[in-house]
Amino acid sequence: MKGIRKRVTIGFLSIVILLFFSGLVSLFELNNMSGDIDAILGSSRRSIAVSEGLLDAIHAHDRAVLRYAVLRDSLYADSCNSCYDELVEKVRLAREESSASAVTLFDSLDMLAQSMQNVVAKLQASRVVEYVPPVQVDSLAPPAPSVFDGWNWYNKNYLPEYNALSDGVLRVMTSSQSSLSPRAELLSRNAYRAVTPVFISLVVMIAILLMFYYFVMIYIAKPIVDMNKSLGDSLKYKIPFVVKSECRDEMAELKERIEAVVNNKPIRS
Repeated sequence: MKGIRKRVTIGFLSIVILLFFSGLVSLFELNNMSGDIDAILGSSRRSIAVSEGLLDAIHAHDRAVLRYAVLRDSLYADSCNSCYDELVEKVRLAREESSASAVTLFDSLDMLAQSMQNVVAKLQASRVVEYVPPVQVDSLAPPAPSVFDGWNWYNKNYLPEYNALSDGVLRVMTSSQSSLSPRAELLSRNAYRAVTPVFISLVVMIAILLMFYYFVMIYIAKPIVDMNKSLGDSLKYKIPFVVKSECRDEMAELKERIEAVVNNKPIRS
C-alpha cells in the first residue's frame, strides 16, 4: 500500500477505533451510572416506605390513646397495646433496612417508644379512665372523688412523650436521606466520567479531521487543481506542463507521467 492510500486508511481506521473505544467506555460508565441510579432510587423508596410506616404506627397509637384517655372509651385499652406492638415491629423492620451508622438512632427510638408506652401503661393500671362518679343524692353524702381529666393527662403526660418519639422518627428520616448524599455525589462523578471519553474523543477527532483537511488540500486537492490548470494551458496554448505544487507519492508519479505524455518524454518505471 503506497503513501496516500496508506495515510487515508490509517486516518479513517484511527477515527473508527477512537469512536469504538470511546463509545465502549461511555456505555460502560452509563451502565454503572444506571445501576447507581436504581440503587439510590430503591434506597429512597425504602426509606420513604419505612418512614411512612413509623409515622402511621405512632399516629395510630395516638388515636387509640385519645379515644381511651380523652373520650374515656375503655374498649381502646387493648388498641393502645396492639398499636404499640405494631410500632415496635415497624421500628425493628426499619432497623433492618437502615445502615450500621443509624443504630444509635434506633436505640433511642426504642427507648422513646417504651417511655411513651409506660405512660399509657400507668394510666391503664390506675383504671381511672373507667371510673364513673356516683350520683349525689343529697348534700350530706360524701364528696365524690375528683373526675379524671383525660385531656389534661393527654397534654401533660402523653403528648411530650409522643412529640419526643415523633422527633426521633424525624431524625431517623433525616439520617436515611443524608446517607444518600455521598451516593448522589458519586453519581455526579460517574456522570462526568461517562461524558469525559466522549469529549476527549471529540477533541481528538476534530484534530484528526483538521489534519486530514490539511493533508487533502495540500497533497491531493491543490496538486490536482494545478495539474489540471497546467494541462489545460499546455493543450490550449502549447505552454510547457509545469506544476509548482509539492507532490508526493502517487501524486508525484501522476505528475511525472503527465509531464512525460505532454512533453513526449520516456516514462520512468
